[in-house]
Amino acid sequence: MADERFEPKIIAFLCNWCSYRAADLAGTARIK
Repeated sequence: MADERFEPKIIAFLCNWCSYRAADLAGTARIK
């Protein structure tokens, strides 16, 4: 099943994007 191989990639992508956004927001908060 392709879903079993595809889903972990989506989760990894979301985790990386969320952590990037969190770091970006933290950086913005420090500047202010």
